[in-house]
Amino acid sequence: MEIRVLGAHCLESYDTRHTCFLIDGVLAVDAGSLASALTGEEQRRVVAVLLTHLHFDHIRDLPTVGLATLSEPKPIDLYSLLETRESVKRHILNSQMYPDLTQPLGASPPKYRFNLIQARVPFEVLSYQVNPIPVLHPVPSVGFVVESDAGGSVGYTGDTSGELLPFFQGTPAPSVLFVEVTFPDRLADLAQLTGHLTPETLGRQVEAALAAGLTVPKLVVVHMMPEHQEELWDQLTALARKLGVDLTLGHEGMRVIV
Repeated sequence: MEIRVLGAHCLESYDTRHTCFLIDGVLAVDAGSLASALTGEEQRRVVAVLLTHLHFDHIRDLPTVGLATLSEPKPIDLYSLLETRESVKRHILNSQMYPDLTQPLGASPPKYRFNLIQARVPFEVLSYQVNPIPVLHPVPSVGFVVESDAGGSVGYTGDTSGELLPFFQGTPAPSVLFVEVTFPDRLADLAQLTGHLTPETLGRQVEAALAAGLTVPKLVVVHMMPEHQEELWDQLTALARKLGVDLTLGHEGMRVIV
């Protein structure tokens, strides 16, 4: 299973993109940079999208990808919580901001087909088993553990301020976990207010996993605030050294094989 990091930050700029992943070229996880990081041909290969939650930076490119692939006869399946679906349809695909691509557009059939999911209820997409794990955030949110029928398992926490132990407890546990760490420790109050991790709060979660005798997978940090990246890296490097875990920063264009 190949995971391509389309975006590894929480803001878009000349050289950063919203956090977003593409698995084996066909299964996307979030859609914040699903258009801006892919060619038209690559967009047409996407078959399904897993959505963690309703915040704009995780759904932004749904209209662009939908309109760019209208000529393709197959729909793209979206998997989300009810609250995410309702927000996308109310605020984005509402026939005012953008066409409602869950309905026929002229002679074109519906481009998107929503599939509702529930936290802790695994489901199957293509040749993947997906387990949605509830996480702490100001809006209803899940992370995902994706296991391929061909072997390999990867996790993504989505945006969260904690409760990461379920990502370490799966059978099989993911060999790589993409984990959101947005702010450095000195902005802990802002992180708590907005529902995000800092190196210190990530460290507490990892320590709890180790104390429970769980194996901590390779950690790849994403959703970073670009202006704080160097500070984050210094703090995360110290954390990895202290706890003896494999930890690195994600980056746009990164490819991980599991």
